[in-house]
Amino acid sequence: MTEPDPPASAPASARQRLSDAATVSSYRLGALAAKLMPGPVAAATAASLGLGASFFNPAKRAMIERHLQRVNPKLRGASLRVAAQQSFDSYAHYYMESFRLPSLSKRTVARNFTVDGFEHITDALALGNGCIFALPHLGGWEWAGRWMTDQGYPLTVVVEALEPPELFQWFADLRKELGMTVV
Repeated sequence: MTEPDPPASAPASARQRLSDAATVSSYRLGALAAKLMPGPVAAATAASLGLGASFFNPAKRAMIERHLQRVNPKLRGASLRVAAQQSFDSYAHYYMESFRLPSLSKRTVARNFTVDGFEHITDALALGNGCIFALPHLGGWEWAGRWMTDQGYPLTVVVEALEPPELFQWFADLRKELGMTVV
């Protein structure tokens, strides 16, 4: 006779708690290091981290390659490997830039951010009902949020729940530090 599965609310195993703590600590340490690095060093570090993440995560690399082939079935061989590596590199740069963002001045953010069509947003806000942005994951959306809050606009963001919950809370705190309200 087999024992039933533990209920969903069962406490995490010691191994899982350790893994969760290591994950959250890695993000915290990475964010601290990113804030302390000069920009060019951060960019070079992100490139190295993208390469390392790709090498040490063959299952994720295979998943990315499958997804890329769904989008472009002609991707094969070296071109598929390059495209997959670019995905890892892009995420490494995204994280590096996001982690550095709270330490940047308003002036630095404004200098590195361009806005086209902002009048559409101000026109919508002038109607008095707020404005909903739908942003794809095509880069550091936190930059747009930070820029908006720097301009004095309140911003509420709906974000994906992450596991472990402590990681979700850490990212929520990061976004709160940028002036956003997280739901």
